[in-house]
Amino acid sequence: MKISLQTKVAVIVALVIISVSLISTYQFISAHSRSKEQGRVIRGMALSYALSKAAEEGLINEDLDLIKKASNIIMSQDVILVQVYSNIWEPIDAFPFNSLKEPPGSEAVRHFNDISSPMYLKKNGDFDFYSPILFKATENSAPMAIGFVRVILSSSSVRKEISRIVLTNVLIAVVLTLFAIVSINMLLRRLVIRPVISLYKSVAMFKNGTLPDNQGALPGSADEIKELSAEFHHMCTSIREKEEKLIESDKRIRSLFERVEHGIFRLDSDGHIIEANDRFRQLFGGVTDLCDILVGDLSASKCLKNASTEKVLHIEEKAVGKYGDEIIVSLTLYREMDDAGNVKGFDGYIIDITENKRLEERLIRSQKMEAVGTLAGGMAHDFNNILTAILGYSEIILSMTEEGSQFYKPATIIYEAATRGADFGKKILALTRKEKLEAKSLNINDLVRSSIDLLQRSIHKNIEIVTNLKKGIPNIKADLSQLQQVILNLAVNARDAMPDGGKLTIETSFIGEGADVNTAREKAEFVKLSISDTGIGMDKLTQGHIFDPFFTTKDVGKGTGLGLYIVHSIVSNHGGYINFYSEPNKGTQFSIYLPVTKAVGPEEAHDAIDLQGSGTILVIDDETFIREMCKDMLERLGYKVISAENGPEGIKIFREMKDEIAVVILDMVMPVMSGNEVFHALKTIKNDVKVLLCSGYSQNGFAGIDELLRNGALGFIQKPFARQTIAVEIKKALSA
Repeated sequence: MKISLQTKVAVIVALVIISVSLISTYQFISAHSRSKEQGRVIRGMALSYALSKAAEEGLINEDLDLIKKASNIIMSQDVILVQVYSNIWEPIDAFPFNSLKEPPGSEAVRHFNDISSPMYLKKNGDFDFYSPILFKATENSAPMAIGFVRVILSSSSVRKEISRIVLTNVLIAVVLTLFAIVSINMLLRRLVIRPVISLYKSVAMFKNGTLPDNQGALPGSADEIKELSAEFHHMCTSIREKEEKLIESDKRIRSLFERVEHGIFRLDSDGHIIEANDRFRQLFGGVTDLCDILVGDLSASKCLKNASTEKVLHIEEKAVGKYGDEIIVSLTLYREMDDAGNVKGFDGYIIDITENKRLEERLIRSQKMEAVGTLAGGMAHDFNNILTAILGYSEIILSMTEEGSQFYKPATIIYEAATRGADFGKKILALTRKEKLEAKSLNINDLVRSSIDLLQRSIHKNIEIVTNLKKGIPNIKADLSQLQQVILNLAVNARDAMPDGGKLTIETSFIGEGADVNTAREKAEFVKLSISDTGIGMDKLTQGHIFDPFFTTKDVGKGTGLGLYIVHSIVSNHGGYINFYSEPNKGTQFSIYLPVTKAVGPEEAHDAIDLQGSGTILVIDDETFIREMCKDMLERLGYKVISAENGPEGIKIFREMKDEIAVVILDMVMPVMSGNEVFHALKTIKNDVKVLLCSGYSQNGFAGIDELLRNGALGFIQKPFARQTIAVEIKKALSA
């Protein structure tokens, strides 16, 4: 059964008024009852006190008509009982007299056993008051109870008054409720019901397709109804306007469809292109079938078959471009179903990702180089550890022998071989791209001229070396030996690419800005070094791998595949980059771009330093031969050397001799505890401990070294090291 809005409002209003009336009546009656009760208590206490005073005189004079003097109390309408008791609660007098034997309340008896103050009780809705009859034998003696009086007051008048109040409030609430219902119904009908009915009729007209007249709400309608009516009519006109806007929006979407950078298309169920945007036609021309585009492992027909079974199909595939060139595309297809659940066509888009794939290949190549660099760093570390003992002991032997001695020549050869091994170790560390460069300001033309002198010995006579060195080229800051290695490696590769002879051209120039548009350094100033040949060249497959480590096209035993990888690493380590161009049977050209640097003055010569010293040195290294070599080397310089084979042993020794040990030489890579952990443990024992770090890794190739130098380590010694190197570092540490 439907209930009208008018009825619902009337019921709600009636319930609200009744609820408010009930609550207010309850609160008023509660407050009135409390007020009346307080009045009863005050009156009852006053009457019982007056009665006790009247009975006191009768008891003292042995007048048993004790309450005759309190006739005004007895005759009060609300007094229904008056009693007088002895001090042992025996009845003496009462009104009415037939109530003489009525016993007192047990609560009153217990009360006056301990307390002599008046009290009252509520009994059957009435108030029962008790008061002691006190007598003082002398003026200074304490009063004592010689009896008790009892007065019971009726509450019937209070109850009648409350009933009258309740009845009055109920009548008022009923009248107000009826008046409110009638008034609200009249207002609702005028302000809401009639306007809503009118609006409902307009909605029904609009539902049936007829646009209602904009007559507005009925006069006298509520403001909200007027606003609702106006908004409804505004909505009707807006829909008409939006129909026109939809047409315009469709035009804009069509325009966006044509301008978007992706190739968007629609296919029928057989894969024929029925619609495509301009970008698609720019990529593939006027093709009419998806089969004419895809040329990779996944044919168009197989692609459509897969798309028919999946909601969305994403693939990367090779495709033929508009001009016949091969490109790599990302293809996405969405199937379109009819009401029967059959595939009726496809929507899709194509993105040319050829350049992204090239960048991805560069990233993979870079990651390979990083992996090889990490491997090279570990190998160089172990290699340098071994060379440390060889270089150190050969230097000790040389210091113990004189020229002409039978041991002098072997020791010299061992020392020189170890020195060359140390240089080789630095070249290995160059693969990590983290080796600290021995960079100096140099002129690229001077470097080329000195390298050509070396090339003359290794280049065949049937190869012509041509140079074109521009004058006035600014200096670069570079490691001379490493850049010379770059020139030699590229020249040797060019030689091998011209087995029947040819021309090797080396050119230099100042280009002002870089030529690599994919690098953020393109606006820097660069010196360009070009090395080109007229050899066999490279195909595209080979070009994609020439910088990969261990990739080579040479026969077994004739190449390691690390030459161009090292070249790439060295150039990158110098802040430069390398490009190349090659065609089969037309030769190859490598172009190296190195950043220009400001002129650097000549290095200051260091004064000779006395290597002799004194003090206790603690050497912590896991390699036995390095500990022994340091002991033999430093004791000859006047130091006392203590060694430890691992971190815990070194920490124990330092804790026991911290006041004697002047300097600690600490290896960074050890089992049990790393050099980093040992350093912090030593700092905990003695905060100002003097520590020299030592490692087969370079300072830049081991992440923890720079951090320890910032946290208080006094220096770093690169393995392998000579006697002068370690002695100078110890001197610096002792004077710090």
